[in-house]
Amino acid sequence: MKRVSLLLSAAAVVATVSCPLGAQTLPVAIPAKDFGPVWTGFYVGAAFGAGGTFNRLDTGGPGLNTNAHGGGQSGVLGSIYGGVDYQITQRGLVGLMAEASYAGFNGSVSASVPGAFAQVNQNTGFGWAVLLRAGFLADPSTLLYFTGGYAGQIINTNGTATVPGGTASFSTNNTMNGWTFGPGFETMLTNKLSAKLEYRYSQFGRQTIGSTGISMEPSTHAIRAGLSYRFGGLGVVSSDQSFTGSSQPFNWTGVYLGGAVGGGMGFAQTNSSAGSASTSFNSGSQGLLGGFFGGGDWQFSPQALVGVMADYTFQGITGGINLNAPGGSAYATAEQNRQWSVMGRVGWLAVPSTLLYAAGGYSQLNVRASAGASLGGATVFAQRDTSFSGFTVGPGIETAVTGGWTTRLEYRFSQYEQKEVVPGVTYQPSNHTIRAGIAYKFGVGGKTVAAEAAN
Repeated sequence: MKRVSLLLSAAAVVATVSCPLGAQTLPVAIPAKDFGPVWTGFYVGAAFGAGGTFNRLDTGGPGLNTNAHGGGQSGVLGSIYGGVDYQITQRGLVGLMAEASYAGFNGSVSASVPGAFAQVNQNTGFGWAVLLRAGFLADPSTLLYFTGGYAGQIINTNGTATVPGGTASFSTNNTMNGWTFGPGFETMLTNKLSAKLEYRYSQFGRQTIGSTGISMEPSTHAIRAGLSYRFGGLGVVSSDQSFTGSSQPFNWTGVYLGGAVGGGMGFAQTNSSAGSASTSFNSGSQGLLGGFFGGGDWQFSPQALVGVMADYTFQGITGGINLNAPGGSAYATAEQNRQWSVMGRVGWLAVPSTLLYAAGGYSQLNVRASAGASLGGATVFAQRDTSFSGFTVGPGIETAVTGGWTTRLEYRFSQYEQKEVVPGVTYQPSNHTIRAGIAYKFGVGGKTVAAEAAN
């Protein structure tokens, strides 16, 4: 009997070692706990944000043509959305999302003279989008992605004019169609909840405003901070190794240097008066930016830090107006060309390697205004630089990539003082900007906190 048992055991060993190689390497579904959160599945969410509209307005008639590439509205927005993601690899993800939003971006132009007054208002309303997105997991809990697709927006324009003997008014809604795209960061807070910060630029087609003869071609810049609930339920990625990425403890205490690129919009409330006549309007501008920054952080607990930071930014956020008439022409432009800021920041570590933070502080902006005219063969030109002081605030998300390197996405709203730029004309600028940056952190201690974070 013992001999039979020994023979059976030997046969089992031989059978095991002689199995085909493929039978030993079949893909095995690794539980979520082995490589981090599972992003595959359906989700719903809500977001709140801010932004604005930059409008190219064109009018034309016999002998007269005006191009105002600088109409602007700004404000806040809210949205609800739902979608589905599929994690195609341990680091790769694709998805589809639909969104409905309401944006309260408002702007106006008014003018008055003795006995007459006119005002035109423009504001955005409901919007919608259908988007694709593709992302890369910097670590199991943090997704860097790009999104883009179709966008629609309703824009209302209304106006009133009063002259001796009567009043006239109009109101019209335009349904705009276009495209939208932008980057985003998303991080898991729990196995069901995630938070994201997303910027999108949208460009819409040209339409005529009612029967006014004025055509518009709007574009919008918007930032959204969202909270999503994830249902999951579509399976787990198959793999032969666990994915740890950079989810290990990261020492946030230290100083850092970095660079950033991005874009944004500038707005200005401009008021002018001459005698008993006056005008008031919201001007807009848009463009790209780039700069460098530095700062220092102190991680005083496993999930919190405070810090200071400063940046210097070169930007080409420009808007203007051109007027062509028989015998002459005129133009005016305003460019927000340099901005620097000194800020404090406070942050919360969603996971040891991903920081959600808010920053705010003092900012200074330089605006270069230029104007020129040509009439009857004579040409005049003037240019002036003016510095404005103000404040800047905004949220951001930053994640460790490898070694001491981090990458961040940051939104900022900046508001500046009102100044008289020429006699009788006051100007108060503001801007909405988005910055994608990369930095290197020189660690200074913090080992105890990092160890606590690991636990």
